[in-house]
Amino acid sequence: MNKLTYILSVLRSPRKIVRSLSYIINDEVYWDAYVRDWLRSGQGAELTYLGNEWKNEELFLSLLEKYSTTNGMALEIGCGGGRITSKAAKLFRHVQAADVSSEMLRQCQRSLPYKNVSYHKIDGFTLNGFPDSSVGFVFSHDVFVHFSSLQVYPYLEEIRRVLKQGGIGLVSFYGFQNSFELFKKMALRHRDERRFPPHMRVHFVTEEMIRLMLSDLGFEVLGFDNTNFLIAAFRK
Repeated sequence: MNKLTYILSVLRSPRKIVRSLSYIINDEVYWDAYVRDWLRSGQGAELTYLGNEWKNEELFLSLLEKYSTTNGMALEIGCGGGRITSKAAKLFRHVQAADVSSEMLRQCQRSLPYKNVSYHKIDGFTLNGFPDSSVGFVFSHDVFVHFSSLQVYPYLEEIRRVLKQGGIGLVSFYGFQNSFELFKKMALRHRDERRFPPHMRVHFVTEEMIRLMLSDLGFEVLGFDNTNFLIAAFRK
């Protein structure tokens, strides 16, 4: 399909127009649509939280518990439907659940019974609205997998800004080495389908890349785990 044919096909399809705009603006349109599709599919009757269809969060949750402080204030970047938020609410005095998607925030709020969780809309680029040195813990699971390294660094810089001195960050990524089979499968599929990969869907990084970013921003690295996700723990 040549470029002109593709452009004409997009213009004839409202769904494709919405998808294209979501990549131009930010991820909000995509994830808002994901929530609506998830609800229509009936998965809500089978799963406790939107996001339970994704797997392998157990190790992240164990590290979240290891580094958490029960009297602390935590910020979650990308709360989604609340599968991680639901656990964090039991580990921290208060959790500020943030997401780029208004629909995700509404779904998370509908699903969680906890009064120590507040909900915050973010712009997909910054943590504007959260004051400097205001939280003791920032965490994000299965979210930074959608960010290129060019997006990861500014977010880490924002995490440094909002963390108190001594505060801890815990973030998961798709590691290039341990997720190589997934990387290869996706790369070959894009080739076979003769299309470029969307810029905000799945990205892979290495531990060396994240270590360099953290070092440049003055973080102390507490540890990495690459059992399934590449999980980085660090301190300001």
